[in-house]
Amino acid sequence: MNENTKGLNMNVLWVTAVALAALVVLQIGKTGANDPLPFEQQALAEMVDSVGDYKVMTTDGGNEEILYVLDNRNEQLLLYKIDQQKALTLLAREELDNVFASARNKMGGR
Repeated sequence: MNENTKGLNMNVLWVTAVALAALVVLQIGKTGANDPLPFEQQALAEMVDSVGDYKVMTTDGGNEEILYVLDNRNEQLLLYKIDQQKALTLLAREELDNVFASARNKMGGR
């Protein structure tokens, strides 16, 4: 390779790097003040409702729906399985303080 070819290749690399950086800045700048960044995950919580001390949420569990019930009074999280919109089966009952303690232990006490 001669000197002119090396210089041309280097210029092409610099132009490409600047163009990519500009595209990243433009993409991030597209979001509004309240919009999340394009690479952030959004929580989809359309199926959440509150009744007194209870918060309920449903999610798709494949063949059945899963119902999450957060009982603020007793500080429990209850998970139910809804089979074919006919039967309600308790899957799990967790004490919230145990859930948070377990999460802290897994994160090394942070």
